[in-house]
Amino acid sequence: MTPRAIWMEVGVLYLGSCALIRGIKAIVDGGILSNDWLVLVALVFLYTPVVAEKWNGYRLDNDVVFPEPMAPAIWSALKWLGLLVLIIYPVFLLGYHLLQTQGFHWFTDDVLGMRRPYPRFAPENGFTGPVLVTLGMQTLYQVLCVGYAEEFFYRGYMQTRLDGIWDNTRWSFLGARFGWSLPVTAVLFTIGHSLVTLQWWQPFIVFPALVFGWLRARTGMIFAGAAFHAFANTAMIVLDHIYGLSVLEPTTAADLFQDLKNLIPNL
Repeated sequence: MTPRAIWMEVGVLYLGSCALIRGIKAIVDGGILSNDWLVLVALVFLYTPVVAEKWNGYRLDNDVVFPEPMAPAIWSALKWLGLLVLIIYPVFLLGYHLLQTQGFHWFTDDVLGMRRPYPRFAPENGFTGPVLVTLGMQTLYQVLCVGYAEEFFYRGYMQTRLDGIWDNTRWSFLGARFGWSLPVTAVLFTIGHSLVTLQWWQPFIVFPALVFGWLRARTGMIFAGAAFHAFANTAMIVLDHIYGLSVLEPTTAADLFQDLKNLIPNL
């Protein structure tokens, strides 16, 4: 296929998926549907590449998205996850702490003359049994519906598809060979978040996106990127809870049963 045809395919599927996800989010945020329906976002990411197969006959490489045998692939992904957590998160946690306890308060209190809507610490936001249940559900959601689904679309489909335009051996970094498809996909991944829900901090998403792309190039799969993606999101949920930016609302057994009833109406 010509580069123009590939760009047309990727652009249409990218913008179309962003539009669909924005619509789903608007319906959920408007209270018309419960948060359970956000699982539809994952389905959009997982099924959008099917359109590419029907449109241009492009098919994702099974070794990239669902390698066999599975156990070695999962073990490799977990090893990469552990290594990156050890390298990145000591510095990240220190920076996050200083930003929340000093940086934001200095900027809002001293520079803007405003008060932060949350305290420097929120020790009252503990991790009781029901809250841990909620965190467990969030972690499962991040692994299946965010980490894997987004990596399937962006690194499994988009980054691999754009390799058809640029040489994917142009650069080499720490054992990974890649081309322009990696940074371009990272930028589109970052913009995609803003197209769905605009937040001031979203430009910084490009940095973990580059790591996800590097993991795709380094391992030849998306499992490692999906694992690190899910971990990074869950870590932010935990940190925001600890520092009072948001609160994990406790989930009870009755809440879980109601969620199941929402997902399975005939239960």
